[in-house]
Amino acid sequence: MVRRLPVVVICLVLAGCTPGAPATTPQVPRPLGAPGGWRLAFSDEFDGATLDPHHWSDHSSAEPDGGRGNPGNQQLEWNRAGNCRVGAGRLAMTARRDRVISPASGQRYGWTSCLITTAPVFHIRYAFLEERAVLPARRGFWPAFWTWQAGGVDRHIETDVYEYYSDNPGRLYGTQFSGVGGRCEWRPPFHPAGGWHTYGVAIEPTGTTWYVDGTAICRTAATSDGPTAIISNLAVYARIPPEPGTTTAVKLVDYIRVWTATAPPA
Repeated sequence: MVRRLPVVVICLVLAGCTPGAPATTPQVPRPLGAPGGWRLAFSDEFDGATLDPHHWSDHSSAEPDGGRGNPGNQQLEWNRAGNCRVGAGRLAMTARRDRVISPASGQRYGWTSCLITTAPVFHIRYAFLEERAVLPARRGFWPAFWTWQAGGVDRHIETDVYEYYSDNPGRLYGTQFSGVGGRCEWRPPFHPAGGWHTYGVAIEPTGTTWYVDGTAICRTAATSDGPTAIISNLAVYARIPPEPGTTTAVKLVDYIRVWTATAPPA
């Protein structure tokens, strides 16, 4: 006759649990450096094997050539899904020297790259946005994390969390285009291609504040005046193009998170 083990022993052997131990709740991440009052509303930790289609689209109304190209904005790239790869807990956005003809306009492009946007599934107006990333080092590349007006909005609404021109590692730029506008230009005490750093912005009714690695670096009284989608991308800069021998560049993203205010804005 086989003796039955008490339920508590089965629990210990099979599940490694401890009788009476309280269940642990995963800690919800908070925005780095920001005061309290924010609730996590959106996050992608890029822990899967592909981009989550419930979070992201690979084309945007910010790119007037078929949602994938914008040569009028000094951009050399045609964005496509194949240049956005998820694995090992990160998103790799790869710009690649490649020839493409736009089916929408017939425009010829010498590069392909990656753009992701939350449109049309997720939009914000007032929020805290944060991206942890390693930016490319080679000349000619233009990574950015920003917002763009939602579909149906008839005016320009844009907040740039950061723009970075890889030929000039001594500058990061943030811009609030809405309302009276406001600009942040900052000299980082590090090379943005040298390791992981966190770039954030708080868009509030009273103004816009930019953060790097949890430290507030700039503030303007200008703020967003309508709904926007979130965009992360790696552009190729026509004004200072890559050197002839350069064939690829990569922007790595560890996560993208968005918080909204816990109380309605005044």
